[in-house]
Amino acid sequence: MTDGLPPHLRQLAEVAAIVAAAGATADWLYHLKGDMCALRVIKDGIISVPVMIPADPDRDPELFREALKRLEAVTERMGR
Repeated sequence: MTDGLPPHLRQLAEVAAIVAAAGATADWLYHLKGDMCALRVIKDGIISVPVMIPADPDRDPELFREALKRLEAVTERMGR
């Protein structure tokens, strides 16, 4: 699904897929100078704590995978 996309678009697509699978929406709060983005998940009127997502998934793939796991955990907790 994300093959061939530039890093920032691939990041958006992967995050959007996780959020949409949870039946939620995402609110991108800000982009930090350290190349991190803050994202909140909103579901059924409940807003999550900010989840930090690397802006460039290729710079540190392990950090990006960890961020996606945190995002999945947040969406899972919101589904309970």
